[in-house]
Amino acid sequence: MKANELFRLLSSDEIDSIVLSACTDDEIPEKLAGGVLTYQGIAIGRFAKLTEVQRKTYVRRTLRDRRAADLALFVLSAALTKQHPKMIGAFLDEVGLPHKGPHLEFEGEIPEPDAEKVGKGVDALLAKYDARAVALYLVAFTAQPDVSWKALEERLTTDARLGVEDRSAA
Repeated sequence: MKANELFRLLSSDEIDSIVLSACTDDEIPEKLAGGVLTYQGIAIGRFAKLTEVQRKTYVRRTLRDRRAADLALFVLSAALTKQHPKMIGAFLDEVGLPHKGPHLEFEGEIPEPDAEKVGKGVDALLAKYDARAVALYLVAFTAQPDVSWKALEERLTTDARLGVEDRSAA
């Protein structure tokens, strides 16, 4: 699942929380505003005159747009590293990937550990953290362009605890 597809399942409040967390990273607000202007075809002058509620609506619409899949992944990743650094660090420890806090210290394709190690990593997260937060992180992790982990993708599709319930109507 791509990050923009994941955003389609989130409630407006969840998206707002993700965007607020992500925007603590200095790069995000400018990239997000640029994405909204580009993908929604809005002139900057018009966007500046919109109410906060209208701007949030455009941001949510942009993050759900398939054309903005890379932007959605960037925003989601930034938010998750801010919201759940211990959870991410715990997973990276369990699967044996080098990292500093929630940030991988790896360049290029990230090799897949054996399926048993991946399974133990997922189980450790589910035992300690909220299943929805775990699912969001693992979906975002597998959406990274340099991650191709068959065992994790299979676990995401077969473990009901990792299913991301559609809350978009909320």
